[in-house]
Amino acid sequence: MKVKDIVLSAAQTLGIQEGVAAYFEEGLETFKREGELLLACFNTVECGLALEYLPLYAEDELLTPTKRLEFSSLTYAPVRILNVADQNGNSIAYTLYPKYLNAQVGRLKVTYTYTPDKKDIDGESDFSLLVADNLFIYGVLAEYCMSEGRFEEGGVWDKKYKEAVESVIRIRSCKRLSSRRWV
Repeated sequence: MKVKDIVLSAAQTLGIQEGVAAYFEEGLETFKREGELLLACFNTVECGLALEYLPLYAEDELLTPTKRLEFSSLTYAPVRILNVADQNGNSIAYTLYPKYLNAQVGRLKVTYTYTPDKKDIDGESDFSLLVADNLFIYGVLAEYCMSEGRFEEGGVWDKKYKEAVESVIRIRSCKRLSSRRWV
């Protein structure tokens, strides 16, 4: 899902799509504040979704000549280290520090959850395959309305956003029961 599509859909719901589209496509300054605020709201929703509800997983394979592996060498900003394995795939012991982890020398495979990078208007969401566009639109609208002091309207959008998140979580956690057998 494209960031621009989400932002323009939210702007359409707010009735300012033409002005926001003109700002992003032609550089017209009339709706600059609204366009930048909608983009900031998108980034807030994406990061909040990754931190609070649906973690994003990544796995990096790195070569370290020392026992120290800097978090800055990982592809994304890690939130939680889930596993560190050697080149054969065997889990190894490690110690976490604020800016790095200590493990063994050699090639390591690090599995972790992360926060998405800040997106610009031409970016692509890290949740493209995981959630529907409506979830993001509701979240952006809730953030936008709350930041503009439109609390009642923001509360309505926030409720829709939370319901959409809950339905995604429910779908992901469904477990299939074995069929019943009647004797």
